[in-house]
This record gives sequence, C-alpha cells and structure tokens, in this order.
Amino acid sequence: METRRLGNGLKYRWDLRIPEDLGGLGAAISAAHPDLARSQDWLGRLLANRGVRETEAALAFLETSLAKNLRSPLLMKDMGRAVMRLSDAIRGGEPIVVFGDYDVDGISGSAQLLNFFREIGVDAGLYVPNRMREGYGLNDGAVRRLAGDGARVLISVDCGSANIRELTLANALGLDVIVCDHHELPRERLPAFAVLNPLQPDCAFPFKGLSGAGVAFYLLMGLRMELRARGVDPLPDLRRYLDLVALGTVADVMPLRDENRVFVKHGLRELDRTTRPGIVALRDITSPGPMSVRTVGFRLAPLLNASGRLSDARSAVELLTTSSLEDARVRAARLDDDNRDRQALQRRMVGEAIAMVEADGDWRRRASIVVGSPDWHPGVVGIVAARLAERYYRPTFVMSLSGSLARGSGRSIPGVHLVEAVRDCGASLLSFGGHRAAAGVTLRSAEVGSFAAALDHCLRERTRVEDFVPRVEIDGEMSLRELTPELVEDLGMLEPTGPANPAPVLLSSRVRIVSRRNVGSPGGQGEDQQPPHMKLLLRQDGMTVEAIGFHMSSLHASVRERVDVVYSPLWSDWGGRRRVEIRMLDLRPAQ
Repeated sequence: METRRLGNGLKYRWDLRIPEDLGGLGAAISAAHPDLARSQDWLGRLLANRGVRETEAALAFLETSLAKNLRSPLLMKDMGRAVMRLSDAIRGGEPIVVFGDYDVDGISGSAQLLNFFREIGVDAGLYVPNRMREGYGLNDGAVRRLAGDGARVLISVDCGSANIRELTLANALGLDVIVCDHHELPRERLPAFAVLNPLQPDCAFPFKGLSGAGVAFYLLMGLRMELRARGVDPLPDLRRYLDLVALGTVADVMPLRDENRVFVKHGLRELDRTTRPGIVALRDITSPGPMSVRTVGFRLAPLLNASGRLSDARSAVELLTTSSLEDARVRAARLDDDNRDRQALQRRMVGEAIAMVEADGDWRRRASIVVGSPDWHPGVVGIVAARLAERYYRPTFVMSLSGSLARGSGRSIPGVHLVEAVRDCGASLLSFGGHRAAAGVTLRSAEVGSFAAALDHCLRERTRVEDFVPRVEIDGEMSLRELTPELVEDLGMLEPTGPANPAPVLLSSRVRIVSRRNVGSPGGQGEDQQPPHMKLLLRQDGMTVEAIGFHMSSLHASVRERVDVVYSPLWSDWGGRRRVEIRMLDLRPAQ
C-alpha cells in the first residue's frame, strides 16, 4: 500500500492510502455475501488498506467465526506441558494459586481462571500484588508466602515474563509456575515450569498480539481439551467467558486483528446479554447502553482499574467472580468511589505535568518527554503519561519519586516501540517491562535525568522528524451523497474497530458549512481543560449531514465557508431516530 500526502489540516498531516491492485477482492466478497454487493468496492479497498488482501483472509475477517478463526491452543509453546501439570494437580488435589496483575487485563484473566476452577469444583487461591507496596509482577515475599502456605502450582496472569529471580526462587521452594503473559521477554529462557507467551522464541502460535486475558483464555481452551480427554464431565462453556476476554483485550489496547477481533466481537455480545453479577453491577453504574469498544474502554475499564491504581485490585477480581448480585453492587459502588478519587488525582497531576513540560522551552526539540514529582501517585502516572503523549505527540514517561526510588510509566506514539527503546538505553534502570505501546520502569531517583537524556538520544537515533507530526490516514474520498445508510450498514462488517483495525476514515472535499454550534462542557480542569465539542451541519451535492467534532470547538470553521473534512461515519440514535452522522477528525479550508 502506498500513501500520498494531501497537505495538512488544522490538527493532522493528511495521508491518502492508495491500495495496490485489489485483484478482484470486492467481487469475491460479493460472491460470498450477495447482500454486500452494493458496497463490495469500498469493503475491498478498506480491507486492503488494513493489510487483508487475500480472498480467504478477507472472508475470515468478515465472518469472525469462533469455530473457524480461533487457532488450536496446542500451537502455543509449552501449552501441552502446562495443561498436563494443571490436570494432574486437579486430579491430585494439589493447591493451585492464580497470581494476577492489578490492571484490567490481569484482573479479567484471573477472573476467567478462578471461575473455571470453581465450576469444576476446584477451590483455587488468588494473589494480587499491591501496586504501591509490591510493584509489578512476582516478588520474593509473595513467592515465599505462597509456597509456605502450601501452594504447589502458581499461574501468573499478565505478568511473570520479567521475573527470572523470582521464578528461580519458586523452583527452589518446590513451586511450579505457569507464566501466562504477553509482555516482552528477556533474552534468556525463563526458569518457569511452563511459559505461555506468543512472543517467546520458537513459539508456533502465529498471532503475537494476544492480551494477558487472551493467553489465559487459550490456557483454558487447552485445559478443557485435556480434562475432556481424561473423562471429566461436565465442563464449562467457554463462550460465556468471552465477556472477560473482551474486557482485558480492549482495556490493554491490543490490536483488534486475528484472535483479538474474534474475542472482542463475540465478547461484546456476551457483555450485552450477560447475567454475570459483576458486569450487571458495573453496567448499572455506568449505564452504557449497547456495548462497544468505546464503552468498554472508557466506562467499564476505568472502574475496574480504579482499585488497582489506588488500593487493592483483589476487590475487582472478586467483583468479576462473585455469584451474588447484592455483593457485586456493593463492590461496584466502592470501585466507583475509587474511580472518582482517581479522576481528581489525574486532573491535578495532568495540570502539574503540563506546566512542568511547558516551563521547559526546549521540549519541542526533544524526541521524548520525562517528568516526575514526589507528589504524584504511582497508580495514576500511566494515565498521565497517556494524556501527555497525546497532547505533545512524544513518547512520554511520568515518574512517581519516592525517596531514593522512581517508578515510572510510559506511553508511546505510532511508529515507536517503547520497550525496545528502553532496552537500548536502560543502563540506569533497576527493572523494566512492557510492550510496544506502554512500559513501566524502576530506577533511582538520582538517575531520572540521565535516563531522560539516554532515552532522548536513543529515540533520535531511530526516528525521523516526520514521526513526531501527528497524521491521519485516509481510506478514500467520497461525496456526502454516497454516504448512504446502506453503505454505513455494510461498513459495520469491519466492527469491532480499534487499534490495527481503525474505523473507516473518509474525505469529502469542498463541503459547505450550513450551521455551527458548540455543545458540551469543557473537559478537565485548569491547564488540562479541553474545549467543548463542535457540531456542524454540512451540505454537498444536495445532501445534508450532521457532523460532530469532539473537543474541536476551538478550530476555525465559519458558516457558509467551504471546507475539506476528514471523518468516520457513524449511526446516531439521538431523539429515537436512527440516522447517519459523521465524526469529524479534522478539517481545513477547501483546497
């Protein structure tokens, strides 16, 4: 696929995607799905723009079948070894403990395992480390405590890949550890009983983008197969666990391709119809309506994350595993209180961080941003880093300084693999881990300055100036008259959209602004305040369409002016009437 520069809008550099010869891809889609014939060319182009160019892959992408599109768990390295050990432990009554990370990915993965064990009559234990006292991953104290309490098998969920020392200790204490993780691995082999991580060398599992919850689900698929072969019956229906897999996959911002797209598409359906008390209680608080990637990411996930950020994430796991709706509502209300406290902390910290960055007149010449304060809560630094990375379009680390130690969280931008960058400049780090888009680091407070300088130097070596200019990739140009309800309905076949499978982005040129108004209140407080939304009524070739631009009210757009507008089409059900609307991403005076 080639791209052509179209110049700049008010927010982004505009790049038009030009797909290679589609080779009859649209016709193949129409032959398999006659009802899509009216949109075959656009669907073919959009799939090709997302790297799906072969007919078989395109049809699988559109179908997202659980039976056809989920690969065998036995392709994953160490899977056979892991499920044999767990099956033996279940048969022999050996104590099993789930060791989960404190974010939504670890919480939802742990909940899957605990629910499964409970359904087959196994009383598995749970350990979730405290973010403030113990930090990320396995730790010596927890390993010693669990081994001393009699645990024989430990399953780490969404952590463990960076814990060589702790795994070595577990071996010495007679504790068999099964690592269920998706983070980058050290160069040496982990001394665990089994390592389930698609990123490990020689792992035949083709898709490398699973979340921790996704790896845990594959472990349950393999375990269910093994237990069935041993004559265990009945066994849980794993389709009912897809709501939990979707939570972890979306919250961890995993690429919505291959298995992840199947998990999330079917998981959203499970979330819509679930009777799981914890999810019912969360939905009662958030009132999200029909479930989507956006409602999971911006409504459910923040509530589940709140306890792990400020107190103890164990309560969030217990929310997702309780069988009592009354208990679930009590726990969900506590999470809601924690989330409100988190929001207040976040607003203050973002404002302080913005002031800190802009007090440094040289930030525009840097390839990264590193800021820290002893007054910043370690459970919120990751969210603050994400806000700064979005605002300044630089890989960003935000540090919580506590005495001699600094604990930081980083967020990246497209095109920069954060963990690789940290690994290459991490001489001053005590520990680090993560993946392409996010990383965590621990170092001495006195070394924060040298880490910032090393990271900036490293990124300058591997990036170009244009990498730091935000851009929007446009799938194609169309008239507003072409944007029919039938086309928008068919483009819904690409759902769920998100990372690595973005919503269609279209360009309409020389569109006239009929009316303009601002809606909504400013978001944030102080220096973090964002402008309200902008609503336009646009007209072209006799067709009038409503447009919404979130937090875009500060951009220039005058009534009767003609503009080029970049947008994604969507459905609006406002007022009980369903109609096509567009979500503006950028605009500019007509070229």
